[in-house]
Amino acid sequence: MLKSPYMKLKLSFGLILLSLFAINIEQLQAQSANDPVIMTINGRPILRSEFEYSYNKNGKEAAVVEKKSVDEYAEMFLNYKLKVAAAERARIDTTKAFKDEFRTYRDLQLTPFMVDQAFIDSTAIALYDNMKTRLGGKDLLRPAHILFSVKQNATAAEKETAKMRADSVYQVIMNGGNFAALAKEYSGDLGSALRGGEISWIGPGATVKEFEEAAYKLKVGEVSQPVLTPFGYHIIKMQERKQLEPYAELRDQILYSLKQQGVDEISANEKISRIIAESKGRLTREAVMDSLLRAHDADLNLKYLIQEYHDGLLLFQISKDKVWDEANQNDKALNALFKQNKRQYSWIEPRFKGFVIHCSKPEQVKLVKKVLKKSENGDWQSAITNEFNKDSVTVVVAGPNICKKGENPYVDEFAFGIKGSAKTYPKFVYTDVFGKILNQPKSYQDVRSMVISDWQDILERQWIGELRKTIPYSVDKDVLKTVNKHN
Repeated sequence: MLKSPYMKLKLSFGLILLSLFAINIEQLQAQSANDPVIMTINGRPILRSEFEYSYNKNGKEAAVVEKKSVDEYAEMFLNYKLKVAAAERARIDTTKAFKDEFRTYRDLQLTPFMVDQAFIDSTAIALYDNMKTRLGGKDLLRPAHILFSVKQNATAAEKETAKMRADSVYQVIMNGGNFAALAKEYSGDLGSALRGGEISWIGPGATVKEFEEAAYKLKVGEVSQPVLTPFGYHIIKMQERKQLEPYAELRDQILYSLKQQGVDEISANEKISRIIAESKGRLTREAVMDSLLRAHDADLNLKYLIQEYHDGLLLFQISKDKVWDEANQNDKALNALFKQNKRQYSWIEPRFKGFVIHCSKPEQVKLVKKVLKKSENGDWQSAITNEFNKDSVTVVVAGPNICKKGENPYVDEFAFGIKGSAKTYPKFVYTDVFGKILNQPKSYQDVRSMVISDWQDILERQWIGELRKTIPYSVDKDVLKTVNKHN
């Protein structure tokens, strides 16, 4: 790692504590008076400022579809916080997976406050000095080249053929031929060939010895005779050469390059490590980051952004456990819901239910339909692979599909008879469908996504009802009336 003069500075542990961890009791008391508790969930106070942050951020987004009043949003917010409390009761926030993901996000938001510009500047200077040392007073070069590739194990005849081609093109250049055009046509270095043979700036040690020595002998505009390197024969043209600019001229460019490589995060982590080291074991990274967050407690956008992510992670996992997985996996409940509400799931127009078949040979179409019929309710993918695609893919089957007219061009043509809808599938020119047209759904599987969505809504309402009965909460209506109406 590059040494930085700034890294040698010794900050006292006491000063670090004062700057990061001190809490102004009077300030907190004043904040409490200006930021009253709007809700209490399971004994935990929720401040008006947090509610306002959420309402002003998410309420405005919801307003695009439906304007939410403060009272309406308060009900949504209460349900949200009750779910978070349920997740905490379930100790989801103590799992390693949760801790790792939350800390990663929290640190991402906090590390910009630990960015050490002195470290970054010293790193940029060190890089410049290193570049200057490597150049040793030599110019930077911007050459172009035409490569006639020679394999490592090439025969003498192959080497001679490459040499003859290189000599021939060199003579064309010497007689006025366009170097860039010839590079595009003949160069084996395809990347630079597209740019007329141009490569980026180089200095000593940036390329193989033979190329470097030949390039440094050229003046701007000169072209070398074919030069043999381990890659083959090169014709080199010197586009430009210059001395390294002073650091002041390159500083912004170097800093930009370092930023692209993550130097901000590196400098922040270096500073955090230095604080931990100077605490002599009294601090961990976790303690430093927690204290850093407390030090920026007045930055409500930052504070509640991190809180929102924390709660969001908990909400996702508890909702998955309580609602989403249950709704997806309870086939008995889904089937019962479908049967009780068939009219709700009826179709205005018919649907095709089945598969679209693409084959490379006409005789395969009937065979594929037979395989699908045998394994329609089983592992039809493996059956198709074993029967037709063991050595190479000759059959493609898409599905099962449930679609109405206009949703799939192959279904439109081969199921609904709308001629000219489908285009030929590349390499698989024989297309057909296997399935049937349904006027109405026969089972919940035919409208599975709709039934699952409705069952999720039912489970959600039941869950909220249980939470409101089992988790103590209160809402201060008087404070709620002051939302966005105070100084």
